[in-house]
Amino acid sequence: MAWEAHRAAWELVAREGLSSVTDFYPEEPDGRRVFRGERPGPEWVGHGTFVRMLWTLVRGSLCQITVHKQRWRHRETGATCHSRPPDDLASVWFCSLVVATALWGWLSSEDGLHTHEPLLPALSESPSPRTVQRWMARARQHADETATALRRAVRERSEPRPREFFVRGGLSPPGGRGAAPGAGTSLRQGLFHLFEGSHSLDMHVSVLLAEARGRQHERKTAWLI
Repeated sequence: MAWEAHRAAWELVAREGLSSVTDFYPEEPDGRRVFRGERPGPEWVGHGTFVRMLWTLVRGSLCQITVHKQRWRHRETGATCHSRPPDDLASVWFCSLVVATALWGWLSSEDGLHTHEPLLPALSESPSPRTVQRWMARARQHADETATALRRAVRERSEPRPREFFVRGGLSPPGGRGAAPGAGTSLRQGLFHLFEGSHSLDMHVSVLLAEARGRQHERKTAWLI
């Protein structure tokens, strides 16, 4: 029952994606949501935008939004790059909040991949269990880096009080009957700190994820999946 209380609290802080709680995607006069990002350097110039379709969460419901990402061109070489939004994961149609919530819903459950209850009802149909399984395999490859970034994000938000103030009673695993292999690894610890920290700090999970991702981006290390 105590663990179920945790899950109920986690659900409350995982209901809103970045698009509905921050100004990362301001609406421009023509009605487009555009992520401008930062210029890579003085030798880069704006080179239009391109469309990104992204599944995210709005008031607990799974919604698809259209985002226009800024493209940049190098003045001398003609090379191009683009600004990636904080919740945009390469080659994934779901935002980082959906990915993290789907993974944690499985890892925090006593049941298996196909029988566990997702953390949010909106994720019952999509993403599919097979997709979540693929995400888990990829996430485990970067588990240490991800966990370190998530713990750091919680610690920086909780200072000057110790991080433990925001984590209720440490991490006591569920029964483990059907949890993913390696459920006690650093990935599980990192996601626990993310959701517990969000609850105790009264913050949206999506915001803490974005802050953690920013630090990984600065270090040019792997992020989440």
